[in-house]
Amino acid sequence: MSLRDEIQIELVIDIPDANDILPDLDRMKEIGIVALRHCGISTGAASLVFTDDSTIQSLNMIHRGLDEITDVLSFSNNFEGEYYGGEKEHLARDFEGQFVLPPGELFQIGEVLISVPQAGRQAKENGINIEAELVKLVAHGFLHLLGYDHTEPRERLEMEKMEKDIIQKASRHD
Repeated sequence: MSLRDEIQIELVIDIPDANDILPDLDRMKEIGIVALRHCGISTGAASLVFTDDSTIQSLNMIHRGLDEITDVLSFSNNFEGEYYGGEKEHLARDFEGQFVLPPGELFQIGEVLISVPQAGRQAKENGINIEAELVKLVAHGFLHLLGYDHTEPRERLEMEKMEKDIIQKASRHD
């Protein structure tokens, strides 16, 4: 794989007893990679952070003005989104050539944070296991990272379809 076709996902585990809670982390990484490739991204790096409710609630308040726990937050280095007053546009393209980077460095696409306790509650509500919920949230978070949103019904349907497509593609790689 050349530098022109490389995606790296850094995993950050910011919760105690993660090994007892989190399922196959390689699968979570693969979902992120497949999501980026599905949207036309073949080069770049991103972080996937598994955290707790208080961290995600604090970040949600700071960055979105919402003092509540959410399941996933995405912080894109190239898309500001509605909470920052940015234009809505999808970033389904490569980032190569936008910045001068040192040799061997990949463009930083951004960071996806997931509240593991919230994912567990949602899994229980939806009658699925936590791995299935986390897989969905990883795909969902990476789509947000690229500028996709679900404030309108049409956008929600588009995102749900893309999430399903990404999960199907990733399961073919297993």
